[in-house]
Amino acid sequence: MHGPGSASDGFLHSDDLFGTLMRIFPGRVHDGHEADIRKELDWLRELILKDDRRWRAKQPSQAQINAALDEIARSVRQFLTCAQHVEFDWLAGKPPTEPAGRLSVAYSFPSRLRALVGSARRAGNAELLMVADAADRLAEDLTMLNEPSQSRIFRYLPNTWDYEVRQFADTVRIAQRLELATRTALETGKKSGGPLPRPMLLYVVISLGELVERYGGTFAHNPYRGLEYKGEVNTPAGHFVLQFLQSCLHITEQTVCSLMAAAIKRRNRTRDRKSELMSTSF
Repeated sequence: MHGPGSASDGFLHSDDLFGTLMRIFPGRVHDGHEADIRKELDWLRELILKDDRRWRAKQPSQAQINAALDEIARSVRQFLTCAQHVEFDWLAGKPPTEPAGRLSVAYSFPSRLRALVGSARRAGNAELLMVADAADRLAEDLTMLNEPSQSRIFRYLPNTWDYEVRQFADTVRIAQRLELATRTALETGKKSGGPLPRPMLLYVVISLGELVERYGGTFAHNPYRGLEYKGEVNTPAGHFVLQFLQSCLHITEQTVCSLMAAAIKRRNRTRDRKSELMSTSF
């Protein structure tokens, strides 16, 4: 990663935009310092824009995540419907060598479903063929599921170590958990509809805080009016961060408030750790 001052020409702030930022910069700027500040802001702008391109290329939107979760919910419901009144004396080959946690729903449950598919189709009766088709579709959907959607599901799966599949009843039990977790994640996603986490933005806000304090400013945040939370920037540092981020990409004031709060919390935690280390070293 390049350092401040190495930004590509395509990412540089214009003179007008930089002038606007400096008029609200919450620090004390002496002669000769503006050039150094401009280099650092250009560098941070380059980080944001490059990260934004990668993020847009790789990350699904909230609507796409919701669609993927809905597809999983439909598949697992179809499997459970088909398996509801079926008795199948099936054993899943080699038993697991260690306890299986919730992450196994992504990396081993699809292969167990496919093993079930083969046995059910060889059995040959109509009910088991329907189970096989539904299990095959569920295994395929789980295999193709994008990582952000997986993470949403894992968040609502019980964090236990009993996800091993030894027999048919285990596939039904895990599928029931999967359905509940998926529908919970889907409903939560529909309500929030917010942007996906972007760690680079938090890093940039932390860096802006260090820049402000380096020049004698105070990096503070207050999203309240009186006692009422408004999700607005109400400090000089907040206005500067908002103006800078909006000069780089489309971002809401409420998102900037969340980033400011997270950045201050992260930096305070780091400083507390340093203080503890210093106090214990004497």
